[in-house]
Amino acid sequence: MKGVSFMVFVAPIIVLFIAIVWIGVAIVGKNFNAKDLVFSYTALAAAFVMFSLNLGFSLKNEESTHVVQPHLILTQNCVDVYSELKTKSDFVVFNRKKLSSSLNLKEASDKAGLPQFFDDESAIFNKKLVEFLRVSVVGHLLSEYSDWNPDVKTFRGKKQVQFNNSEEGAGQNSYYSFPQLENALSIEVEDFDISKVVGITNGLTLPPNTVISSSGENLIFENPHARIEIDFEVEDGMIFAVPSYTGSTLRLDQRDPSQVVVNIQSNIRVLVSQKKQRSGSPERPKYEAWASQIVDTIRAGFSPEIAQNA
Repeated sequence: MKGVSFMVFVAPIIVLFIAIVWIGVAIVGKNFNAKDLVFSYTALAAAFVMFSLNLGFSLKNEESTHVVQPHLILTQNCVDVYSELKTKSDFVVFNRKKLSSSLNLKEASDKAGLPQFFDDESAIFNKKLVEFLRVSVVGHLLSEYSDWNPDVKTFRGKKQVQFNNSEEGAGQNSYYSFPQLENALSIEVEDFDISKVVGITNGLTLPPNTVISSSGENLIFENPHARIEIDFEVEDGMIFAVPSYTGSTLRLDQRDPSQVVVNIQSNIRVLVSQKKQRSGSPERPKYEAWASQIVDTIRAGFSPEIAQNA
Protein backbone atom coordinates (compact mmCIF):
# COMPACT_ATOMS: atom_id res chain seq x y z
CA MET A 1 0.00 0.00 0.00
CA LYS A 2 2.89 2.34 0.72
CA GLY A 3 4.13 2.32 -2.88
CA VAL A 4 0.62 2.49 -4.33
CA SER A 5 -0.43 5.49 -2.23
CA PHE A 6 2.79 7.32 -3.15
CA MET A 7 2.16 6.82 -6.87
CA VAL A 8 -1.46 7.93 -6.52
CA PHE A 9 -0.12 11.07 -4.85
CA VAL A 10 2.66 11.79 -7.38
CA ALA A 11 1.04 10.65 -10.64
CA PRO A 12 -1.33 13.66 -11.01
CA ILE A 13 1.61 16.05 -10.48
CA ILE A 14 3.60 14.33 -13.23
CA VAL A 15 0.61 14.43 -15.58
CA LEU A 16 0.07 18.13 -14.81
CA PHE A 17 3.75 18.89 -15.46
CA ILE A 18 3.64 17.08 -18.81
CA ALA A 19 0.43 18.93 -19.73
CA ILE A 20 1.96 22.34 -18.93
CA VAL A 21 5.09 21.54 -20.95
CA TRP A 22 2.94 20.29 -23.83
CA ILE A 23 0.85 23.47 -23.79
CA GLY A 24 4.04 25.51 -23.88
CA VAL A 25 5.41 23.64 -26.89
CA ALA A 26 2.21 23.03 -28.85
CA ILE A 27 0.36 26.30 -28.26
CA VAL A 28 2.39 29.06 -26.61
CA GLY A 29 5.56 28.38 -28.58
CA LYS A 30 3.68 28.76 -31.84
CA ASN A 31 2.03 32.00 -30.73
CA PHE A 32 4.93 33.66 -29.01
CA ASN A 33 3.97 37.16 -30.15
CA ALA A 34 0.60 36.92 -28.43
CA LYS A 35 1.72 38.74 -25.29
CA ASP A 36 -1.44 38.08 -23.27
CA LEU A 37 -1.15 34.37 -24.01
CA VAL A 38 2.53 34.29 -23.06
CA PHE A 39 1.83 36.23 -19.85
CA SER A 40 -0.99 33.86 -18.88
CA TYR A 41 1.18 30.83 -19.59
CA THR A 42 4.02 32.29 -17.52
CA ALA A 43 1.60 32.80 -14.62
CA LEU A 44 0.36 29.22 -15.05
CA ALA A 45 3.92 27.84 -14.99
CA ALA A 46 4.83 29.99 -11.98
CA ALA A 47 1.71 28.83 -10.14
CA PHE A 48 2.66 25.21 -10.86
CA VAL A 49 6.17 25.78 -9.50
CA MET A 50 4.76 27.45 -6.37
CA PHE A 51 2.23 24.65 -5.94
CA SER A 52 4.97 22.01 -6.29
CA LEU A 53 7.18 23.76 -3.73
CA ASN A 54 4.33 24.06 -1.25
CA LEU A 55 3.49 20.42 -1.86
CA GLY A 56 7.05 19.37 -1.20
CA PHE A 57 7.75 21.52 1.85
CA SER A 58 4.36 21.97 3.52
CA LEU A 59 3.14 18.38 3.49
CA LYS A 60 5.28 16.16 5.68
CA ASN A 61 5.05 12.78 7.32
CA GLU A 62 4.63 13.08 11.06
CA GLU A 63 6.37 10.14 12.69
CA SER A 64 6.54 9.14 16.32
CA THR A 65 7.80 6.14 18.25
CA HIS A 66 6.21 4.94 21.47
CA VAL A 67 7.87 2.29 23.62
CA VAL A 68 6.09 0.10 26.15
CA GLN A 69 8.36 -2.11 28.26
CA PRO A 70 6.57 -5.22 29.49
CA HIS A 71 8.24 -6.98 32.39
CA LEU A 72 7.92 -10.69 31.69
CA ILE A 73 8.16 -13.20 34.49
CA LEU A 74 8.59 -16.94 34.30
CA THR A 75 6.81 -18.70 37.13
CA GLN A 76 6.44 -22.42 37.78
CA ASN A 77 3.09 -22.33 35.98
CA CYS A 78 3.54 -20.10 32.95
CA VAL A 79 4.91 -16.95 31.39
CA ASP A 80 3.20 -13.82 32.68
CA VAL A 81 3.34 -10.05 32.26
CA TYR A 82 4.24 -8.53 35.61
CA SER A 83 2.17 -5.45 36.36
CA GLU A 84 1.23 -3.44 39.43
CA LEU A 85 -1.62 -1.75 37.54
CA LYS A 86 -5.33 -2.54 37.68
CA THR A 87 -5.39 -2.08 33.90
CA LYS A 88 -3.23 -5.16 33.28
CA SER A 89 -4.50 -7.00 30.21
CA ASP A 90 -7.37 -9.35 31.04
CA PHE A 91 -6.44 -11.35 27.96
CA VAL A 92 -3.06 -12.12 29.56
CA VAL A 93 -4.59 -12.82 32.97
CA PHE A 94 -7.08 -15.37 31.64
CA ASN A 95 -5.00 -16.93 28.86
CA ARG A 96 -1.37 -16.89 30.04
CA LYS A 97 -1.34 -20.55 31.09
CA LYS A 98 -3.01 -21.84 27.94
CA LEU A 99 -0.86 -19.68 25.67
CA SER A 100 2.32 -20.65 27.53
CA SER A 101 1.43 -24.31 27.15
CA SER A 102 0.58 -23.95 23.45
CA LEU A 103 3.93 -22.25 22.79
CA ASN A 104 5.79 -24.91 24.81
CA LEU A 105 6.95 -22.24 27.25
CA LYS A 106 5.55 -24.09 30.24
CA GLU A 107 8.39 -26.63 30.12
CA ALA A 108 10.93 -23.90 30.79
CA SER A 109 8.76 -22.35 33.50
CA ASP A 110 8.38 -25.70 35.29
CA LYS A 111 12.09 -25.81 36.03
CA ALA A 112 13.38 -24.26 39.23
CA GLY A 113 15.94 -21.49 38.85
CA LEU A 114 17.13 -19.92 35.63
CA PRO A 115 16.47 -21.96 32.47
CA GLN A 116 19.67 -23.23 30.91
CA PHE A 117 19.84 -23.04 27.12
CA PHE A 118 22.36 -23.58 24.38
CA ASP A 119 22.64 -20.66 21.93
CA ASP A 120 20.16 -22.07 19.42
CA GLU A 121 17.73 -23.01 22.21
CA SER A 122 17.94 -19.50 23.64
CA ALA A 123 17.04 -17.98 20.26
CA ILE A 124 14.04 -20.31 19.94
CA PHE A 125 12.95 -19.51 23.50
CA ASN A 126 13.13 -15.75 22.84
CA LYS A 127 11.17 -16.17 19.61
CA LYS A 128 8.43 -17.97 21.53
CA LEU A 129 8.36 -15.15 24.08
CA VAL A 130 7.95 -12.66 21.23
CA GLU A 131 5.06 -14.75 19.89
CA PHE A 132 3.55 -14.74 23.39
CA LEU A 133 3.65 -10.93 23.29
CA ARG A 134 2.34 -10.73 19.70
CA VAL A 135 -0.68 -12.90 20.40
CA SER A 136 -1.30 -11.14 23.71
CA VAL A 137 -1.27 -7.69 22.08
CA VAL A 138 -3.71 -8.81 19.37
CA GLY A 139 -5.97 -10.42 21.97
CA HIS A 140 -5.77 -7.33 24.16
CA LEU A 141 -6.73 -5.02 21.29
CA LEU A 142 -9.64 -7.31 20.42
CA SER A 143 -10.80 -7.22 24.04
CA GLU A 144 -10.27 -3.53 24.77
CA TYR A 145 -10.38 -1.67 21.43
CA SER A 146 -12.30 -3.79 18.96
CA ASP A 147 -14.02 -0.82 17.28
CA TRP A 148 -12.10 2.32 16.35
CA ASN A 149 -15.23 4.48 16.18
CA PRO A 150 -18.00 3.12 18.43
CA ASP A 151 -21.44 4.69 18.56
CA VAL A 152 -21.52 6.76 21.77
CA LYS A 153 -24.79 8.16 23.10
CA THR A 154 -24.78 10.47 26.09
CA PHE A 155 -27.64 10.59 28.55
CA ARG A 156 -27.94 12.40 31.83
CA GLY A 157 -25.37 10.91 34.16
CA LYS A 158 -24.24 8.13 31.84
CA LYS A 159 -22.96 7.09 28.44
CA GLN A 160 -24.13 4.28 26.23
CA VAL A 161 -21.42 2.81 23.98
CA GLN A 162 -22.28 0.42 21.18
CA PHE A 163 -19.50 -1.44 19.37
CA ASN A 164 -19.73 -2.93 15.92
CA ASN A 165 -19.46 -6.70 15.90
CA SER A 166 -19.94 -7.75 12.28
CA GLU A 167 -18.81 -7.08 8.74
CA GLU A 168 -22.34 -6.02 7.81
CA GLY A 169 -22.41 -3.40 10.55
CA ALA A 170 -18.98 -2.00 9.69
CA GLY A 171 -20.33 0.15 6.84
CA GLN A 172 -17.44 2.01 5.20
CA ASN A 173 -15.04 0.84 7.90
CA SER A 174 -12.69 -2.09 7.43
CA TYR A 175 -13.56 -5.25 9.32
CA TYR A 176 -11.35 -8.25 10.07
CA SER A 177 -12.92 -11.41 11.43
CA PHE A 178 -10.88 -13.77 13.61
CA PRO A 179 -9.80 -16.02 10.71
CA GLN A 180 -8.90 -13.01 8.54
CA LEU A 181 -6.95 -11.46 11.41
CA GLU A 182 -5.00 -14.63 12.18
CA ASN A 183 -4.21 -15.10 8.50
CA ALA A 184 -3.14 -11.47 7.95
CA LEU A 185 -0.89 -11.45 11.03
CA SER A 186 0.42 -15.01 10.56
CA ILE A 187 -0.77 -16.12 13.98
CA GLU A 188 -0.32 -19.87 14.03
CA VAL A 189 -0.17 -21.13 17.60
CA GLU A 190 -0.97 -24.81 17.81
CA ASP A 191 -3.91 -25.70 20.06
CA PHE A 192 -4.73 -22.03 20.77
CA ASP A 193 -7.78 -20.51 19.09
CA ILE A 194 -7.95 -16.79 19.75
CA SER A 195 -11.63 -16.69 18.73
CA LYS A 196 -12.51 -18.97 21.66
CA VAL A 197 -10.74 -16.88 24.28
CA VAL A 198 -11.99 -13.43 23.26
CA GLY A 199 -15.69 -13.60 23.97
CA ILE A 200 -16.96 -10.05 23.50
CA THR A 201 -16.30 -9.55 19.81
CA ASN A 202 -16.13 -11.40 16.52
CA GLY A 203 -13.42 -9.25 14.96
CA LEU A 204 -11.71 -5.90 14.65
CA THR A 205 -13.35 -2.79 13.17
CA LEU A 206 -10.79 -0.36 11.74
CA PRO A 207 -10.78 2.90 9.75
CA PRO A 208 -11.87 2.72 6.09
CA ASN A 209 -9.42 1.07 3.69
CA THR A 210 -7.20 -0.22 6.48
CA VAL A 211 -5.06 -3.22 5.58
CA ILE A 212 -3.59 -5.47 8.27
CA SER A 213 -0.39 -7.34 7.50
CA SER A 214 2.77 -8.65 9.11
CA SER A 215 6.44 -8.28 8.32
CA GLY A 216 8.37 -10.94 10.15
CA GLU A 217 7.17 -10.58 13.74
CA ASN A 218 5.88 -7.03 13.25
CA LEU A 219 2.18 -6.16 13.17
CA ILE A 220 1.17 -3.51 10.60
CA PHE A 221 -2.02 -1.47 10.26
CA GLU A 222 -2.05 0.81 7.22
CA ASN A 223 -4.53 3.02 5.41
CA PRO A 224 -4.27 6.13 3.21
CA HIS A 225 -3.98 8.36 6.29
CA ALA A 226 -1.67 6.50 8.65
CA ARG A 227 0.65 3.56 9.16
CA ILE A 228 1.10 1.85 12.52
CA GLU A 229 3.80 -0.78 12.94
CA ILE A 230 4.24 -2.70 16.18
CA ASP A 231 7.47 -4.59 16.79
CA PHE A 232 8.71 -6.69 19.68
CA GLU A 233 12.03 -7.59 21.26
CA VAL A 234 13.07 -9.64 24.27
CA GLU A 235 16.37 -9.28 26.08
CA ASP A 236 18.76 -12.21 26.29
CA GLY A 237 19.49 -11.89 30.01
CA MET A 238 17.40 -13.22 32.89
CA ILE A 239 17.42 -12.46 36.62
CA PHE A 240 16.11 -14.73 39.38
CA ALA A 241 14.46 -12.46 41.98
CA VAL A 242 11.25 -10.95 43.36
CA PRO A 243 10.34 -7.83 41.32
CA SER A 244 8.73 -4.61 42.52
CA TYR A 245 8.60 -1.02 41.33
CA THR A 246 9.01 2.28 43.12
CA GLY A 247 7.87 4.76 40.51
CA SER A 248 9.82 3.77 37.41
CA THR A 249 12.64 2.17 39.42
CA LEU A 250 12.75 -1.62 39.31
CA ARG A 251 13.78 -3.37 42.50
CA LEU A 252 14.85 -7.02 42.49
CA ASP A 253 14.88 -8.77 45.85
CA GLN A 254 16.62 -12.14 46.19
CA ARG A 255 16.22 -12.55 49.95
CA ASP A 256 13.09 -14.74 49.85
CA PRO A 257 13.83 -17.85 47.73
CA SER A 258 10.23 -19.07 48.00
CA GLN A 259 8.90 -16.05 46.07
CA VAL A 260 11.54 -15.58 43.39
CA VAL A 261 10.69 -15.76 39.69
CA VAL A 262 12.63 -15.44 36.45
CA ASN A 263 12.57 -11.82 35.25
CA ILE A 264 12.91 -10.96 31.56
CA GLN A 265 12.68 -7.45 30.12
CA SER A 266 11.06 -6.75 26.77
CA ASN A 267 10.01 -3.89 24.50
CA ILE A 268 6.91 -3.24 22.44
CA ARG A 269 7.59 -0.41 19.99
CA VAL A 270 4.72 1.31 18.23
CA LEU A 271 5.86 3.32 15.22
CA VAL A 272 3.18 5.76 14.03
CA SER A 273 3.41 7.59 10.72
CA GLN A 274 0.73 10.10 9.77
CA LYS A 275 1.16 10.32 6.00
CA LYS A 276 1.99 13.59 4.27
CA GLN A 277 -0.45 12.79 1.46
CA ARG A 278 -3.28 13.46 3.92
CA SER A 279 -1.60 15.87 6.34
CA GLY A 280 -4.09 18.63 5.54
CA SER A 281 -7.15 16.40 5.61
CA PRO A 282 -10.07 17.38 7.88
CA GLU A 283 -10.10 13.69 8.91
CA ARG A 284 -6.56 13.90 10.30
CA PRO A 285 -7.57 14.36 13.98
CA LYS A 286 -9.61 11.13 13.85
CA TYR A 287 -6.62 9.13 12.68
CA GLU A 288 -4.33 10.76 15.22
CA ALA A 289 -6.83 9.81 17.93
CA TRP A 290 -7.01 6.25 16.58
CA ALA A 291 -3.22 5.84 16.70
CA SER A 292 -3.04 7.39 20.18
CA GLN A 293 -5.75 5.05 21.44
CA ILE A 294 -3.86 2.01 20.15
CA VAL A 295 -0.72 3.18 21.96
CA ASP A 296 -2.63 3.97 25.16
CA THR A 297 -4.45 0.63 25.08
CA ILE A 298 -1.21 -1.32 24.74
CA ARG A 299 0.49 0.81 27.39
CA ALA A 300 -2.33 0.28 29.87
CA GLY A 301 -2.35 -3.48 29.39
CA PHE A 302 1.38 -4.19 29.38
CA SER A 303 3.19 -1.53 31.41
CA PRO A 304 4.53 -2.81 34.74
CA GLU A 305 4.02 0.44 36.64
CA ILE A 306 2.23 3.78 36.58
CA ALA A 307 5.19 5.87 35.34
CA GLN A 308 5.06 4.16 31.94
CA ASN A 309 1.35 4.80 31.86
CA ALA A 310 1.63 8.58 32.15
